Amino acid sequence: MLNTLQNTPLWVYAVFLLLCYFGVKALSPTRESRISLLITPPILLGWSLYSLNLPENPQLLVSCWLAAVILGSFAALMMFTRKGVELDGAQTGLIVPGTIKTLALYLLFFAVNYYFGYQAEVHPEQSTTLQMISLKACASGFASGLFCGRSIKFYQIFHNLKTAYL
Repeated sequence: MLNTLQNTPLWVYAVFLLLCYFGVKALSPTRESRISLLITPPILLGWSLYSLNLPENPQLLVSCWLAAVILGSFAALMMFTRKGVELDGAQTGLIVPGTIKTLALYLLFFAVNYYFGYQAEVHPEQSTTLQMISLKACASGFASGLFCGRSIKFYQIFHNLKTAYL
């Protein structure tokens, strides 16, 4: 275990600290702009799909990934509520109350990527098996789906509040 931590590149620790910073910051009310709600999902989905390193049979893995994205999105739609969410002063975004859910999402996303990066470095022969690639596709898709579902939910809330205001 200690050997693993010692051989982890410094940039990984920097990413971890950055995610922790934003996750802890999300414990207090934050502003979510309409643009960030629209831009974040495609970026995460593209990154997640690109990281799969699809082998010779991509249809199965993309299907597993897509099913996991959909499940993650539905889970996030159920997890995040409208309670306490309101339009900001300029009505171009939302004020979202603080929650530990965002920190948990960031840490989950980091843990999934760290685990599969570790497996690829330590057990490269295992990381190329269909089972491991399928597991990576499902885990990565689910984590990305959680972020997408959160953005979808908050965009719906933004649209409803904006319509109600007009």
